[in-house]
Amino acid sequence: MQLFLSTTFHGKNSTDIDEVLRLIDGLDIDGVELGSTHIFRADIDNIINERWGKRIVTHNFFPPAKNQDFVMNIASVDSDVRNKSINHAKHCIEFANNIQASTYTIHPGFITDPGVNKNNKHTYDFVFPRNRVRKETAFSIMLDSLSILIDTAIENNIELAIETEGSLSEPGVLLMETIEEYDHLFSIFPEHIYLNLNLAHTRFASIEHGFEMDDFIKQYYRKVVLVELSDNDRKVDQHLPLTNNSYVFNYLPLLPNVPHILEFRNATIDQVKNSITLMRRF
Repeated sequence: MQLFLSTTFHGKNSTDIDEVLRLIDGLDIDGVELGSTHIFRADIDNIINERWGKRIVTHNFFPPAKNQDFVMNIASVDSDVRNKSINHAKHCIEFANNIQASTYTIHPGFITDPGVNKNNKHTYDFVFPRNRVRKETAFSIMLDSLSILIDTAIENNIELAIETEGSLSEPGVLLMETIEEYDHLFSIFPEHIYLNLNLAHTRFASIEHGFEMDDFIKQYYRKVVLVELSDNDRKVDQHLPLTNNSYVFNYLPLLPNVPHILEFRNATIDQVKNSITLMRRF
């Protein structure tokens, strides 16, 4: 098993990547997913090259921008938001190449432009305004944005993946929740776009939209290049560490031999170590 750890596990608020990489030094992992919960640092590439010598993948808002309140939405009808999102994603892809990462994952977008939920540091949800567009409109914009990012990824020799989505607290506001959306995506881009299978998100989507998780995994496993794992109460995307009874172990036998990423929030290093032990024993 290729076992990675997301750097988002540490702390309630934005953290310094230097502190996180120091904290995980020596853990029994094969690599890291550099995540979206870190503060801006002009020397962030130097920190990574100095502190980390194993494999790397990067995620959505890494490296972080100076504006901590900006939320990327490549499906936005607001051209300013969309262009800023595309430009930052292009920068992230180029950065991934510079630090010798293999894969960059981006969120596919939303039918409204969300804000950061500053009142709840434990669910890590966004605030979604009520002014929303038709999903078909946002999906079309997402496809246009992805065509630009695919070219950038090819130029930089980076695998471009989209994160699978799903929510029971805000059903329908996220793109890439339904089987139909994935079929449409891969009919347009049969190559050069991959999946980061967030198991929690896809389980929420399967509950909301009435499909079987096993069927989803079997149908798209050839496109899966990363798998993100966390636990929850089956209602909210809590990003909890794993336990002996975590649902994720029901699906691991179906998953391809790609990096499995422990993607937690506000977890202790002991909880991380326990999750690593559980995965290694599986």
